Amino acid sequence: MELEKEDIQGLMVRGHGNLTSARFLLYNCTKPDATCDFLKEITPLITHAEEKPEDEAIHIAFTYDGLAFLNLPEPVLNSFCREFKDGMSAEQRRSVLGDIGENDPENWIWGHDSIHFLLMVYAKDQVQLDKSMLRIKEQTDRCGIQLIHTLPTGLLQHQKEHFGFRDDISRPVIRELLKEAPPKDSTTFPAGEFIMGYKNLYDEYAPAPYVPHELDKNGLLPFHPDYPERKDLGKNGTYLIFRQMQQNVHSFWNYMKEQTDEKAAAIKLASKMVGRWPDGSPLALCPMQPDPTLSESNNFGFWDDDQAGLKCPMGAHIRRTNPRDHLVTEKSKIDSSEMAAKHQMLRKGRPYGPPVTPELDPNDIMDSSEDEQERGLHFIAMVTDIRRQFEFVQNNWVSFHKFGGLENDADPIIGNHYQTEHYRTNEFSEPNYPIRKKYTNLPNFTLIKGGAYFFFPGIKALQYISSHD
Repeated sequence: MELEKEDIQGLMVRGHGNLTSARFLLYNCTKPDATCDFLKEITPLITHAEEKPEDEAIHIAFTYDGLAFLNLPEPVLNSFCREFKDGMSAEQRRSVLGDIGENDPENWIWGHDSIHFLLMVYAKDQVQLDKSMLRIKEQTDRCGIQLIHTLPTGLLQHQKEHFGFRDDISRPVIRELLKEAPPKDSTTFPAGEFIMGYKNLYDEYAPAPYVPHELDKNGLLPFHPDYPERKDLGKNGTYLIFRQMQQNVHSFWNYMKEQTDEKAAAIKLASKMVGRWPDGSPLALCPMQPDPTLSESNNFGFWDDDQAGLKCPMGAHIRRTNPRDHLVTEKSKIDSSEMAAKHQMLRKGRPYGPPVTPELDPNDIMDSSEDEQERGLHFIAMVTDIRRQFEFVQNNWVSFHKFGGLENDADPIIGNHYQTEHYRTNEFSEPNYPIRKKYTNLPNFTLIKGGAYFFFPGIKALQYISSHD
């Protein structure tokens, strides 16, 4: 089925890499009717997937609280999935996501309080961004919409993140976006894994919110393909996962230096924890030293020649968040690949805060003095099934201390590292022959500073939300 790009918000199919300045804005509404007026005003300005914006792109997403505040009918609100209705900071989600201790929502800057919607504003430069912000401020002020948090964001040099590693290499490819048939050995995914209204890996339409036929009085929405009595509110939309992750860069590299005797060894240990060298080349293909020709390589697995993790450790970040073709819980390469495929996410995150050093070379970072600047990553992912995709990965692969046959290891980079009387998650195991090496007392290299689940609607769904009676 061909994608209806004019009804899909553009962030679904592009990252707006040419729009280097950006800001994420979190709002609360005070008047439902006035907010609907704002939505009607801004809907024509929302960037859709057929566009290739050169100056500005704007996207919008709603929390469950926001949709409830806008007085969507009860049957519509009830049709959203439980995880979205609960919200990321709810008590029952905290243990699932590992948001306890230092990462407890009570310690967050935002997300533990009520937020109604998110505006994502991208611009070609700071001048254009300032211009966009002035226009949006005039619109929101006029409609009684309160700005709760402003999250500046931008791009770092050389496609790196703040620890100094190449980022955003591994991303799922949506079949329906390909102009020609992919190579036989490549892995692609049906649109329904990331966009509602299309078939997913189970050959079923992705679960989505809906509107009873009689409640779509203006006939704005398409019929649901499986239920003719329903209108499909989810069509061409998705759930947007947003987590602000502070990166403790100096803590990260200080730990590496404390465990080793020279910079090269510190970089090698950090690379073992990440699963790639700083330039992006994967340890699975070049375990001894980086290979610049492989800096963008993503076509590799672990089943055939690295099941023991001697090249890329079992607990490495990239191996936990995407096990590819090897899971110790599965009996074959095919089973492992199929299991890993069911838990993919479409990532659209951006870093925030100034880089520690201009080039983000780990050697320079290790020489730099500590500062008080906050920096990190706005982790943004798009999924059609919050529980099967995001929460499964977070709970079973990132947080679980016995992942892959390990004992006391959470994800070394983004895991929550702590110790209780029952178990601990603050170790990293480096497989080696004849005996593995354990690193202990890992601090939290990342901290969650805020987060929420959002509904990222299609354009027609946005029109319905702003005009329902």
